[in-house]
Amino acid sequence: LAGVAAAACAAAQAQVPNLAGASYIGVQVGTGKVSLDCPANTPCTRVDASSVVRAGHRFDAAWAFEVTYSHIDADWGVLGANYSAEYTGFGVGAAYHLPVSNSVSLVARGGLASNELKLQPAVGLLGRDPGTLSTSSVKPYVGVALSWQFARHWSTSLNLDWTRADLREAPTGPKRAVSVQSAGVGLAFNF
Repeated sequence: LAGVAAAACAAAQAQVPNLAGASYIGVQVGTGKVSLDCPANTPCTRVDASSVVRAGHRFDAAWAFEVTYSHIDADWGVLGANYSAEYTGFGVGAAYHLPVSNSVSLVARGGLASNELKLQPAVGLLGRDPGTLSTSSVKPYVGVALSWQFARHWSTSLNLDWTRADLREAPTGPKRAVSVQSAGVGLAFNF
């Protein structure tokens, strides 16, 4: 039984193509975290839904050029006050694929992202609604992944990504940097 399983794995790995010169598009869903402070500087980081879309082209077996779109929605409440944060990022960068086996590789990626963070601060019982505060910035991003090429055109991956975004908590307030993280499972089509 072990010999049959080993032969099936070897046959599957032998069918994995060399992806040099290939392009790909992938989607990732998972969790995202925007590290914010609530009133009185109380941390109230919320883990919520995240999504990432990646498109890239592999110049050779190791290096690829990538463009990415990332989105995180976070809603939470503290003592009856509701907060909302929405992160959107558009990135341009490179990915390096380090093979672990014929079908599995570690991926390191990095680049620059144009980030926008929208914050809907809480409104007190008698307070005035400050509206949505939107802050844009350009920040570096990094990520790591474990990728498995399970068929000729298909691969799946486990991904972790990090970046920073600027945030204004008042319309005329100073900007401060907050960390943005996402973790998810991806599926990619290679063509």
